[in-house]
Amino acid sequence: MFFTSNSNDDLHLFQNFESIGLKQQISDNKKALIKINLARAYTKNHPRTDMALLKKLVDYIYQNGGTCAITEGACGYLTQNLVASGLGDALEHYKVKVIDVDLEDYDEVLSYGEHHYIPKRFKDYPVRIAIPASSKREEMLYSSNVKLFVGAVPRKMYQLNDIINTIGAPRMRLHQNLDVSVTNLFLAMEKYSKFHFYINGGLAYNENKGEFILPETYVGNDALELDNHMYKTFFNDCEYPEYLKILESRLPADKP
Repeated sequence: MFFTSNSNDDLHLFQNFESIGLKQQISDNKKALIKINLARAYTKNHPRTDMALLKKLVDYIYQNGGTCAITEGACGYLTQNLVASGLGDALEHYKVKVIDVDLEDYDEVLSYGEHHYIPKRFKDYPVRIAIPASSKREEMLYSSNVKLFVGAVPRKMYQLNDIINTIGAPRMRLHQNLDVSVTNLFLAMEKYSKFHFYINGGLAYNENKGEFILPETYVGNDALELDNHMYKTFFNDCEYPEYLKILESRLPADKP
């Protein structure tokens, strides 16, 4: 299920937060974790989580009696990236916690024969929210909600050599069989610390069209459903990702 609102219509956005159950979850559980896409600051044709949208969510959480932490893997530079991207005032005003997964302790989770490593602190937050940036870049996989979690695991556990904390170093173990590993990691996250809400909006990138602003903000509770909608609406001139096909074949057995 997902709801849409005009990108500039905050009232409708907040109504959608209520309709999807986010407001009630914040009221009941208080502590929220927000997974973003900000391993590095924005550069042209490399969209990141929209900071204006993130700021609206942070304000909303605190105005409704909650607190939050923001998480991403950035080799220890996540706070610096957030400040450089314009969120410094909000971090200071609300005393928002910043969790860089590359510095975190983790639990090992087995998913379809693959071992994945998920930060233990994710379980400290009963409400978990994802805000990706949607893109299909040249020679890269379509990326939005499901693929966001590639950046939710510690880089050091996915290396094939001694390159551990180099800024931007890829998680090479995932790239050995990328579509399968993206699927398995998402399902490991669903098993260990399921994310409950997905918010899509802001700048996006299509390799055939370039950068563009999403005309609406999408608030949903199903990563696969929202990924498919975003793909069909904005990326249908690109190759459909194999990892979504694999996930579609596996999810019925994994859902409660």
